[in-house]
Amino acid sequence: MSEHFESEPNSAEAGAKKNGASRNGHNGASHARTSGSAASGGFDAWTVVDILARRWHWLIIGGILGGAAFFTLGWMFLIKPKFTATVQLLRYDTPATSEALRGTPLSSETFAGLIASPDLLRRIGDKIDPPIPPEKLVKQMKVDPQPESDLIKVFFAAANPTQAVTLANIYAQETVAYTKELQARQAAEVANNYLKKQLAEMDQDITTLHDEFRGRPMSSQVSNKLAQVSGELNALNQNLAGNTRPSVLTLRLSEKLQTSLAELTDLTSKFTDAHPLVQQKRSQIESLQAQITTSASNVDPLSATGLANIGSTGRAYDPAMELIQSKLRSLEDARIGMANRQREAEMFANDPPGVVRIFAPANLKTVQSNHRRIKTGMVTIFGGLIGMGLSLGLILLTEVMDKRLRTADDLKRVTKLPVLTTLGDLNQMHDGSRTQWAFRTWTKLQGRLSTSQNHGLVCGITSSSEGEGRSTWIKLLAEAASLSGFRVLTIATRPSAHIEVKHHLPGQTPNQPADMKTSDPAAEASENPEASQVAMLSSSVLSSPSQVTEQLTNPNSHPMVHIPLPGWVWNLDRRREWRDALEQWKQIDNLVIFIELPPASVPEAVLLGSNLPNVVWLADSGTADAAETRVQLQTLRDARCNLVGAVLNRVQGTSLKSRFPRWMGCVALFAALNFPAVQAQDAGTALPIEAPASEAVVTEPAPARTNLTFSVVNPAQRAAWQERLTLGPGDILNFSLYAEPTLTRMDVPIAPDGRVSYLEAQDILATGLTVDELRTRVDEQLGKYRRAARCIVTPTAFRSKKYYVLGKVMQRGVYTLDRPTTVIEAIARAKGIENGLVDNNNIDLADYSRSFLMRGGQKIPLDFEKLFLSGDLSQNIQIEPGDYLFFPSANIKQVYVLGEVGLPGLVTYRPNTTVLTAIANRAGFNEKAFKSRVLVVRGSLNNPQTFVVDCLGAINGRTPDFRLEPKDIVYVSHRPFFKAEELLDMATVAF
Repeated sequence: MSEHFESEPNSAEAGAKKNGASRNGHNGASHARTSGSAASGGFDAWTVVDILARRWHWLIIGGILGGAAFFTLGWMFLIKPKFTATVQLLRYDTPATSEALRGTPLSSETFAGLIASPDLLRRIGDKIDPPIPPEKLVKQMKVDPQPESDLIKVFFAAANPTQAVTLANIYAQETVAYTKELQARQAAEVANNYLKKQLAEMDQDITTLHDEFRGRPMSSQVSNKLAQVSGELNALNQNLAGNTRPSVLTLRLSEKLQTSLAELTDLTSKFTDAHPLVQQKRSQIESLQAQITTSASNVDPLSATGLANIGSTGRAYDPAMELIQSKLRSLEDARIGMANRQREAEMFANDPPGVVRIFAPANLKTVQSNHRRIKTGMVTIFGGLIGMGLSLGLILLTEVMDKRLRTADDLKRVTKLPVLTTLGDLNQMHDGSRTQWAFRTWTKLQGRLSTSQNHGLVCGITSSSEGEGRSTWIKLLAEAASLSGFRVLTIATRPSAHIEVKHHLPGQTPNQPADMKTSDPAAEASENPEASQVAMLSSSVLSSPSQVTEQLTNPNSHPMVHIPLPGWVWNLDRRREWRDALEQWKQIDNLVIFIELPPASVPEAVLLGSNLPNVVWLADSGTADAAETRVQLQTLRDARCNLVGAVLNRVQGTSLKSRFPRWMGCVALFAALNFPAVQAQDAGTALPIEAPASEAVVTEPAPARTNLTFSVVNPAQRAAWQERLTLGPGDILNFSLYAEPTLTRMDVPIAPDGRVSYLEAQDILATGLTVDELRTRVDEQLGKYRRAARCIVTPTAFRSKKYYVLGKVMQRGVYTLDRPTTVIEAIARAKGIENGLVDNNNIDLADYSRSFLMRGGQKIPLDFEKLFLSGDLSQNIQIEPGDYLFFPSANIKQVYVLGEVGLPGLVTYRPNTTVLTAIANRAGFNEKAFKSRVLVVRGSLNNPQTFVVDCLGAINGRTPDFRLEPKDIVYVSHRPFFKAEELLDMATVAF
């Protein structure tokens, strides 16, 4: 039987095959995987976005739960209220303190450790109520010595601001007292343990020397020793009296001479004989030589030694007494110093000045909180993100483990069939939306399965299980086909859910056997309104299909007929009757047959579907199982059922991927509207300047396009003056001598007379020289005084090259040409062209046509209009030293607009002003205007030029617009037959 249906031509099958649907045989097994997950196909970003859009409430709940958990954890346990008070301490040294009391200088880190000692913290903790142990107090404080400063910041944290301020101030006071105690203890130790003992020993030594000095009997050893020393001194005096060696003065002069000779040798290795230092050293050597000669001729041995009068007084020199006296004097001086130090140490011990004081005490205004609320909020946000992340993972895990079909992409991946259409939730759709959806779906289905718009079709709908919406789809499609003018026959192999007893004909009970039930449509409509839509036939019509044919072909028959078939056992005879009945009914013109097949899970669906030319698979979103769907579809394909497509019922929302193209269209449109390059007219097409009498507009050629830039960026673009850059007055230079860093001179300017000086090279003319040439000149001058002089000249600033900008610019003046500069850069440096407000329009006040550039007494051929109005960068030449830019004031140019316009009058002329622009500025054409022939008058009154412009053609885009010149007259006349048009209008209104 199935072979018979396959062999006969069928328009629906041809249409389905034409659109890509084909019958799958045993060899057309699906390549789908046997996995039970619906998401076994491609998994892209849009799939994730759709999943999140469908389960967004999971993310919200996860974020709320995570935020609440982290808020509780942070507020109750992690983030405690904390207030930080800051006190500043200043270290200082007591002036005029001796080295013994000053002690070893402490580094900032060592001092920070000193003021954080456990002893000090114990004292501070005892003064706080309640007391705080040192190990806990050290956790609440932080000592921060400032780098390269004597300030030390100490931070104290507490649960409330008052406690933090109190703790910081107590710490500061105790620190000052503690350091004073340390200083007093150190001074007392020095005074008692060291200085006191030293004074006692000195007193004993002084007493001994006093006794010796006052003439107490000395021992025989001391007397013999003094006699021996006196004899040796007398012998020495006699030897010195006869000695003829050089005097001490001569020896000293000789030493100076040797030193000067060595210095002269060093100077001559660096400088020449013409250098002043060399000449000065030679003069010094000559003077020393003369002094040595004079001293050698006048030597007196006795006077030179100073021993001529030794013993002349009659009493010999006693060295023992002098030694005792000297020692006594030294001890007394040392004792006085030691006593002073002891008194100073005692003063330090009694009243120590301290080494630190409070620079800025803590107060409530400077207390800083730990921003508990902000931190808790951040922790809460972090917890919310963690919760959302966990929710996202749970969502993805649920989706991966979920075997149900939810989206059209899932249906397409699993069924390997084209998705014909989808249907949303009918409960959220009003009647009009349902009707519109049914009509669109019917049109799409007919276009795929039928050869023409007026030809019927046969289509069966099946699904994976019961309750997926087959009867609902058939009802909606049947109504849409009926509204399109087709006869509709719906067949339910099981009683349909939407066909109730109330659809039976009057006078017949539900159990009354009949082959076919008919009724008077008017009577049924009066008793049951829904009976006017569907006429029901009994299930015994397979044996006599002609009865259904008569019912459908009867002119007075109902356009929709429903046949409920009971749950028969579809043996071979029943299937033959089913095939014959379908063959007979398909011969009826304009007949649409919808068959509600049983679920594919039962064998009847396969047996009945194999005889149908078209079978559509219906899946309920969120209900259909992916694995079962694959198995059932494979069974249908093995039975050679012609599956033409799939549809999805009760789709939950719309995929964001389908909405994104609309957003992209909006973004592209917005970008196109705002992109500055998008213009109504090609920028390269210039407007016509003059038009001949034949109205054919002649256009000027497009301006030359260049590849130049706004600035000089290529070394090849340098001018001749840049290739040989010379120096001039005002330039700043740095001078240095090779291997002589002490002789470096920074920021040496070239004087107004063009000269510069460095060391021995004085008044060198630098104007007109390059840096290398100036270096050579300086080396030549220094070479006269120095040996192998190598000067290094480095330019710092070039201020000698200038250019001038005057006229209608924002900032007139003289500018330094310290870098390569173009005309545009020069005007930009002058803050641009002046502009003003004329007729509510902001225009430039400079006349570009009369602006000029002077160079070397000659005017440079430069077109400022092309440069600034047309953007021709070929006019953007480089500025050279001495250039003079002048922008004269522009006269306000105007155009006269007269005739049939909204506001006749003057229009301020601007470059590229056209006829339509001028008319638009005067409120446009009025209702009488003759737009096809607008007159433009140009020139003097004695010899004017006239042009006729087709403005209507310019508006419609047929002809280009006409460019105006200053003082042009635009006249718009009224239409020739305007009076006749008014009379016709009056006559039309009157009659």
